[in-house]
Amino acid sequence: MVSRQIDEPITVHISRESVPTAFIWRRRLYRVVEILSWWREAAEWWNGEQVHILIRVAAERRGVGVYELRKSDSIWFLHRVLD
Repeated sequence: MVSRQIDEPITVHISRESVPTAFIWRRRLYRVVEILSWWREAAEWWNGEQVHILIRVAAERRGVGVYELRKSDSIWFLHRVLD
């Protein structure tokens, strides 16, 4: 699987169970159809960074694709697009 690093801020819609249900990237809505995996990555705590939460999702716009969302503090980013 090939991936492209994006790291652009996005808006994420969250369910009552704190699960991403959709995100907006470049003014386009992507609906999450499946959570594939999630994990935490250590950050540069010595520089005041918080732990990063990453969630790999299958999301649909015109077709289904695989995306990695990253949450740092309270800000969400589209971290990677996987092809």
